[in-house]
Amino acid sequence: MLKENQWKEIKTFRVIPNGGIVRATTHFYMIEFMETTSVISSDPKETVLFKRFTPFYYIIEDTVYTDTLVGQ
Repeated sequence: MLKENQWKEIKTFRVIPNGGIVRATTHFYMIEFMETTSVISSDPKETVLFKRFTPFYYIIEDTVYTDTLVGQ
């Protein structure tokens, strides 16, 4: 169970449309955990790292390398 102010790193997952009968959120997309997904505890990161995400529409339009969600 996640607690407030806990940080986790999630590796090897899919982002898929959030459909189905049971939905944990109203957001259009969700993370799908796979057999190879790993979740580990992490130290807090500086928020500046989170300001460089690739816009999702670039990925949908195939205008960016789709295996990388965070730019450098």
